[in-house]
Amino acid sequence: MPMKLDNILVIADRDDSGQPAVRAALDLLPAAAGHLRVAGFVYEHAAAEPGVLSAAAAATLKEALLADRRQSLEQSLAALQASGRLQIEAVWAGNMVDWTVDAVSRDGIDLVVKTGNRSETLFYTPTDWQLLRRCPAPVLIAGNRPHRENRRILAAIDAGSTHTVQIELNRKVLDAAARLGALWNAQVHPVHVIAVSTVARDLDLIDTRALEREQRGKLGPLIAAMAGEYGIPPENIVIKLGQPDRVLPSIAAKLKADLVVMGTVGRSGMAGKLLGNTAEQVLHRLRTSLLALRPD
Repeated sequence: MPMKLDNILVIADRDDSGQPAVRAALDLLPAAAGHLRVAGFVYEHAAAEPGVLSAAAAATLKEALLADRRQSLEQSLAALQASGRLQIEAVWAGNMVDWTVDAVSRDGIDLVVKTGNRSETLFYTPTDWQLLRRCPAPVLIAGNRPHRENRRILAAIDAGSTHTVQIELNRKVLDAAARLGALWNAQVHPVHVIAVSTVARDLDLIDTRALEREQRGKLGPLIAAMAGEYGIPPENIVIKLGQPDRVLPSIAAKLKADLVVMGTVGRSGMAGKLLGNTAEQVLHRLRTSLLALRPD
């Protein structure tokens, strides 16, 4: 199903400085349609935990905090509100991801946009990762880099997979990248990474040059045919050997890409903590925006 951009939910930055997530979302809206729902979160345990404050005091504190958050958002977004396309709201929620997942399912949100927060550790899964794993809608983790005149978009695909879900996800990634490429007048570069471990390469257990030549000959025409369906020229295709979480950020930096589009499949439990998903691992090193798409 083609990605829609009519109803976008933006998770506002806490410090309200610059609001890169809002700016990134506005940049995605079609010229004459769509609106942004900007949600600024606030929560205070003293007003939520029973027995800490009286019911009247808790209600007064909650109302004051919500009013302050909304006023702060309106001030920081005053210059962007002139378009009339922003719907600003202060949200009382102890768990932003739970609220977002419910809102997406309830309100038909097409896309969730949030500024990136790369502070993950083994025992702490940041909000970005939780959104990628749990949100039923596409998620854009926005970077802070200013947009350039001549934009580039990387579309990360797994052209070697024969699984139906992955094949459909490849097409979903290419379709989204092509649509955004048309919106921005940007070049789209399909990227396939031939996964080879660093250890195997370091120990010379694999003839990497031969493997890369073989895979280029095998997958190059397949990728070119698939990309051609979306108007992407074959000279834009990139095929590299290595670990995706390192190769994709490297290619993005080399091409000065404005956006990386890729698929993700949520992984939970200890496997998720130890391994993560490729999109999460890429996000750790990526310094540009990432658009993560889930299978239909």
